[in-house]
Amino acid sequence: MPPEQTSKGLPGKYVAILLVLLTGIVGGLFIYLGPKATEKTPGVIHVGIRYVDEMHISFSKYPKSGPGAVIEFVAPDGSVVFTFEHLKIGRNLMPLENIPNGPYMARLSAIEYKTVEVPIIVEGRMLNPPLDAEFAKGAYAAYNMIGVWFEPVE
Repeated sequence: MPPEQTSKGLPGKYVAILLVLLTGIVGGLFIYLGPKATEKTPGVIHVGIRYVDEMHISFSKYPKSGPGAVIEFVAPDGSVVFTFEHLKIGRNLMPLENIPNGPYMARLSAIEYKTVEVPIIVEGRMLNPPLDAEFAKGAYAAYNMIGVWFEPVE
């Protein structure tokens, strides 16, 4: 006599069909709601801050996060359209909102360190360097990212 089958789960084909159906629903929601969500949320820029002398004993006069840096977006006419303060050593996340599209100079400064300027272009929620951009020593920019190595003022 064959043993009794006591399986109480769903057969495999129903599980596979259910998974495909759920994947389609969730994918459809991402396609439908995705653009609306990104229109309302501001972009986030990664700003990397390092100091050339941060491993020296003289750097110990600052807190663990460093002296604190500031980034300003300077328009071609010389006006400052955006300022973000309290940048610490390492990666900082900075919101990019309410900044008109166009070319800017990102001016990064810290107390007792040389100011560094990086050319950028703001387009909606994105930040990019110009295609022909030449960066100062210790500065770098890419899609939604700016990095700086600050050198002390002599």
